[in-house]
Amino acid sequence: MSDVAIKIERLGKRFRRKWAVQELDLEVPMGSVFGLLGPNGAGKSTTIHILMGLLPPTTGHASVLGIDPIKHDVAVRRRVGYVPEIHGFYEWMTVDQLIGLVAPYHSRWDWQTCRSLQSDFRLDGKERVENLSKGMRAKLALLLALSFDPEMLVLDEPTGGLDPAARRSFIETILGKYQETGKTIFLSSHLMNEFAGLLDHVAFMREGRIELVSGLDELHKRMKRVRLVFEKGVPPDLRIDGAVSVRSEGREAVATLREFNADRTPNDLRQTGADNVTVEELTLEDIFVELVGS
Repeated sequence: MSDVAIKIERLGKRFRRKWAVQELDLEVPMGSVFGLLGPNGAGKSTTIHILMGLLPPTTGHASVLGIDPIKHDVAVRRRVGYVPEIHGFYEWMTVDQLIGLVAPYHSRWDWQTCRSLQSDFRLDGKERVENLSKGMRAKLALLLALSFDPEMLVLDEPTGGLDPAARRSFIETILGKYQETGKTIFLSSHLMNEFAGLLDHVAFMREGRIELVSGLDELHKRMKRVRLVFEKGVPPDLRIDGAVSVRSEGREAVATLREFNADRTPNDLRQTGADNVTVEELTLEDIFVELVGS
């Protein structure tokens, strides 16, 4: 069995003259919780649509669980639970009617899991879909994706449009109902900090391209913010090797370092003449802003 759940090679998608995705290379380890992160319009949803067989690529190739999603899209959807950004539900149906429509398409549909999730999510089977809140629609989509015991879960902006309380509830649901199984979760989002506790690998995407791929723990170890205080003022010729950015005002300089070494970097920074050096942690959103802009 392969240790790679998703493999993307030089993937590109063009709509008329505009490239939505360009030259993507990416591997998602089996059993990981992998975040494809970036601002709206970065190309995340287009990438996921290709992975789910909903769009053909213009260039390159992708495989999901070893399957070509363009040639065998049904085979992918039988094995992957997919929660899209926009839920294409039949609005006139009740919750139970929609579940009854979807279940026969999955030979591994587990009614016990389905009813358990329905109870946990407080989804009234007699309620029409058109009357559900955004939060309840998101939970219904997750129920449909989880009830056939998928080998992998793909979430495209799963908390889009939800209020903070609903977003937190949704993320905790994912943690409680799927992460503990050890199966692969691949999600896209522009809300980076909210998923930070869930992820163990990240890829930052901007304008259709991957800017950086890393394990999350390794990324936090490598990237730090440092504050240097100079009692006589920041030297006009201050240089800090490996800095992504350096900002100075008065007696203080603030730098973001791409490769921080706890044993060596603080001593190196004192060689600049700084009277005090302070090291600060960066949030996932801080890192994204520093690397690829707001």
